[in-house]
Amino acid sequence: MPLEFVYMSQASDFHSEFRKDAASPAGRAVDVINYRTAGFVVGVIDVVSIVLTCVGASVTYQEYLGSIGDVQPVIGIGLFSAAFFVLLMRTRNLYSAHALASLPQQLRGGAMSLAIVLLGLLSLLFLLKASAEFSRGAMIIFGAASSMAFIVTRAVAARLITTGWQRGTLVGRRALLIGARDELDGAAARAALEQYGATGAECFTLQEKHSSDGGPDAKTVDSAISFAVANHIELILLLLPWSDEERIRLVCERLRALPLPVLLLPDRVVSSVLASPGKQSDRQLTIEVQRAPLTPAEMLAKRVFDVSLAFVSLILVSGLMAAVAVLIKLDSPGPVIFRQQRRGFNGRPFTIFKFRTMRVMEDGSEIRQAAKHDPRTTSIGRMLRISSIDELPQLINVLRGEMSIVGPRPHAVAHDNEYSRLIENYALRHHMKPGITGWAQVHGLRGATTWRSMQERVELDLWYINNWSPLLDLRIIAKTFVELARRRNAW
Repeated sequence: MPLEFVYMSQASDFHSEFRKDAASPAGRAVDVINYRTAGFVVGVIDVVSIVLTCVGASVTYQEYLGSIGDVQPVIGIGLFSAAFFVLLMRTRNLYSAHALASLPQQLRGGAMSLAIVLLGLLSLLFLLKASAEFSRGAMIIFGAASSMAFIVTRAVAARLITTGWQRGTLVGRRALLIGARDELDGAAARAALEQYGATGAECFTLQEKHSSDGGPDAKTVDSAISFAVANHIELILLLLPWSDEERIRLVCERLRALPLPVLLLPDRVVSSVLASPGKQSDRQLTIEVQRAPLTPAEMLAKRVFDVSLAFVSLILVSGLMAAVAVLIKLDSPGPVIFRQQRRGFNGRPFTIFKFRTMRVMEDGSEIRQAAKHDPRTTSIGRMLRISSIDELPQLINVLRGEMSIVGPRPHAVAHDNEYSRLIENYALRHHMKPGITGWAQVHGLRGATTWRSMQERVELDLWYINNWSPLLDLRIIAKTFVELARRRNAW
């Protein structure tokens, strides 16, 4: 997949440099290294090399003595040593791609970690009186062999990562940079992208001077938000003078509409202080002004739950859905499935599926909400709406990854636009995938919306986003069946 860096016209030197890289053959090279998986791959190599060198050391020493014994205990010793070593390296953040690119940092950290492992192994063997399985001679060979294997592994890893970064083949999180012209020079932007394992996707430069009303800056940030939504941006990096508190506050406030981590990087003044002689830190000073609502592990857990439940549910209700489709066709002319544009995660539009319950198929800038005893509702449609059976096709949206089983209910784009203007923090509902059911719905807030009821929905939806857990999802699903039996605000 080719890597292209497309930047706005401001800060032309920096932008033209990246355009040149993108147009070069190296910029079009096949992705050979993934910034996010480099640490995992190297960790696996560490485990394998430590276990092999441990077994090899024991076998070599035993062969020297003229008798080769059982290697199973030695494999256990190797696995213990490998797990201990990897844990020590991870606690020092030495498996990040940025750290792996620094060979001196790896050698310092690796030497210390390996020494601790060997001392720990000696202590364990002494306490367990297991020196017969792994003698001092084998320990010396193991220490030397594992050290050599580590040096070779780290030299190769540093070379590959550095080369990949220079050639533009190092794939990382798609990052969007927002900053002042003086902060967004080529060196600072490149260092920021490399530090956080990111691939530059776009750079938005703010005005030279911050106006009191923030109008020009607000428009630039809004353009950045639109770009982030359309291009699946994963990370926002801010390069702004730390002394400009008003501008930082404006940018951060508007970026709350995105469910993405936002990092404020050191400006030129702070960076110069950090670069001064003295105690060096392996981690760069950074302020996380906004974090993603769910961690990658939490998103994976929620996705696995959604797919599993949606797949099983579709199998169980397939007969019911087929019968409903027949009844809809017999009841009134028109399609069985109603399609409408809604906004999902990060504000991205998607097509929602429902069983058709009305004689109209509204999907435009003006949509009239369904009301009690609405004459547009068909005979079978009224029954489907009361029982919420019309929502069953949304299980397909869940399998497609557009929706979740539990989450804030999606609204028509026309209603989204209206309530975004009227209700503060309304856009924060898009920090999580929309759901078939939600925390607001199990509190009786379903059906037609008003300004006041929508305010209550937003408060409940944001509470759910901020307090999500697998148990909370299970609780909401259980309460949904209770609400369906009560039939509150359903028509």
